[in-house]
Amino acid sequence: MATIQVRDVPDEVAAVIGEKASAEHKSVSAYLRDLMAADVRRELQRRAISAWDEELKQTQQRLGITGPTTVSGAEVVREVRDGYDRGEG
Repeated sequence: MATIQVRDVPDEVAAVIGEKASAEHKSVSAYLRDLMAADVRRELQRRAISAWDEELKQTQQRLGITGPTTVSGAEVVREVRDGYDRGEG
């Protein structure tokens, strides 16, 4: 595992971090490690969503689909239910 050092942390910041860590019954290291891990999870999710969006755009371009879809979720559900009623599902 890597070691990360942070220098020149203002005293008031260090004090609040210490208080928050204590309130969660964690060491300062554990508290900061958890904060960093949560930040990385959010960043990885953001990157994955961005990649999916790009892949979707490329697929839509390849298929000639342009513009936003105008079908609402309610319309899709209604169509599926109608299909079941007609014996298509």
